Amino acid sequence: MTEEIRISTMGMNCPKPLIETRKAMRRMAKGQVLVVEGDHAVSKDEIPQAMRDTGDEVVSVVEKGGRWTITIRKG
Repeated sequence: MTEEIRISTMGMNCPKPLIETRKAMRRMAKGQVLVVEGDHAVSKDEIPQAMRDTGDEVVSVVEKGGRWTITIRKG
C-alpha cells in the first residue's frame, strides 16, 4: 500500500487551495490517498465537491477550531 500524501493550504484563499489539491491529485496513482489541511472556510466545501465531480472519493472532512482536514482517495 502506498503512503498518503499530505499538503497544507493554511493561509491560502480561494482558489489556491483547490488549485493545489488538483495539482497534487494529478501526480497521484489511482487508490492513493491525499490529506489536505487548511483554514479557508469556503475551500472546506469547495474541495470535496470538486473531487466528487472528478470521480474521486472524499473519505472524510474534519473541522476543528477553524482548521479542517480533507482526506481524498484518488478514483
